[in-house]
Amino acid sequence: MNILLLAPEPFYEERGTPIAVGLVLRGLSERGDTVEVVTYRQGNTIEYEHVTVHRIVKIPFLNNIRPGFSWKKVVCDCFMFFKVMRLACGKRYDLVHAVEESVFMALILKWFFKIPYIYDMDSSLAQQMVEKYSFLNPLQFLLRFCEKLAVKNAEVVIPVCDALARGIEKHRPKRVEVIPDVSLLSETDPVPIEATLKSEGKL
Repeated sequence: MNILLLAPEPFYEERGTPIAVGLVLRGLSERGDTVEVVTYRQGNTIEYEHVTVHRIVKIPFLNNIRPGFSWKKVVCDCFMFFKVMRLACGKRYDLVHAVEESVFMALILKWFFKIPYIYDMDSSLAQQMVEKYSFLNPLQFLLRFCEKLAVKNAEVVIPVCDALARGIEKHRPKRVEVIPDVSLLSETDPVPIEATLKSEGKL
């Protein structure tokens, strides 16, 4: 398959989500899929066969981007979105693997280009934003509605824990596959969900 993987974070770094993304890329590479990754400028270079990494332009005042919602990530995500749209206009992808907030980019790709997507869900973005910025409380309904759209339109949602999976049940996702955080994984890496979907004839 031709897969577009969206990683809105510094990649690669030795911490939770980038490590998990690295495992996904390794699995897809070993399976022979062609993967294009769109990510931030910050991060170390790692190479996998059949994997191409596209980074956003260097933005001088944006350094040391940390996990969690921040204005720095919003700016980087805007640049990332334009790169994603440019790639999608020039090539046909079979699937988008969207990590965290990049799911909204994937949702737009589905609306415009009919490309199915997987939502790699590390947390409830709506809850995270309201907890960090109390002034967003009046927008809580809108944020939860956007999260509902992202969940309902995904072919598969991959939460990192059962509590998160239970929290999205009300959105009626098509399918949920809980894959625990990388720190809980055994030495045997999980089979990428893309492989499971293809074997079931759903891609």
